[in-house]
Amino acid sequence: MKKKLLFANKHSFTQEQFDSLNNLDLDVIYLDGADQQSYDMDFSDIDAVVCFKFFDYNDITKFKSLKFVHTTSTGIDQMPIQYLKDNGIILKNCPGVHSAPISEYVIGVVLEIYKSAFKLRKQQMEHVWQCDWNLLELIGKRVCILGTGSIGSHCAQRFKGFETVISGVDPFPKNNGYFDEVHTMDDMYDEIAKADIVVNCIPLFENTRHLIDKKCFDAMKDKAVFVNVTRGPVVDTQALLETLEEGKLLGAAVDVFEQEPLPADSKLWDIERLIITPHNSFAGEGNADRIFSCIYNDLKEWLESEK
Repeated sequence: MKKKLLFANKHSFTQEQFDSLNNLDLDVIYLDGADQQSYDMDFSDIDAVVCFKFFDYNDITKFKSLKFVHTTSTGIDQMPIQYLKDNGIILKNCPGVHSAPISEYVIGVVLEIYKSAFKLRKQQMEHVWQCDWNLLELIGKRVCILGTGSIGSHCAQRFKGFETVISGVDPFPKNNGYFDEVHTMDDMYDEIAKADIVVNCIPLFENTRHLIDKKCFDAMKDKAVFVNVTRGPVVDTQALLETLEEGKLLGAAVDVFEQEPLPADSKLWDIERLIITPHNSFAGEGNADRIFSCIYNDLKEWLESEK
């Protein structure tokens, strides 16, 4: 008897990719609506689900036969992790699928700050010809990347091309050859204090909430650059705001926030040294292929284990 798969997040996959699921021993049910809405359906005989935030809107306890869940994201903090563990339900994610575009974003915003792109663009709009002699170079700068996983490693690889010195900090540090050195979390404050650029690539877990707090910002150089591209709650928003209002940091770029969308009345919007983007750093034209390939292979492996 075929396993029933509920495909709740169509993402930007092609019909050809969906057709390839016919090669697997699955009865696939596609939802035409959004992943982030509730459905009045009988889910009791569903064996597997592919989704993003589907369980924020639909009661997972109604899935009486559920054995396998695959999120279309790298992060899993939006999943009912404890329920899945307690009920022996396999949870798979898409590690590394967004690492390339995120790391390109990191390089882009650091260069934007170092090359005063906002100021020069503003001059162009105002038809002002005025040279800025104070632009900075990446060459020789020290970069501290918090998190040596896929995103952090991709960032290190790209920073390497600019002849920077790259330090990686992680609870379980690993070096793929792009870090000049790696350290455990015990050395985090020391490494942050030495860095010209600090990039947070550590995911959100209960023990990493507000990992980047006022103490961390105080440890940074006055003219350091800070970038956050993983999850908003890893950074204490109030601490970031206070740090920038104090005049510390050459600049910062934040793609993720504790509250999303960022409230229109947030003071962060009006800080010129802060680049704000709407959780957009992951975007890239290669994402769909990478995500679908990950889902397909994990489904195939799960089905084989079920035989």
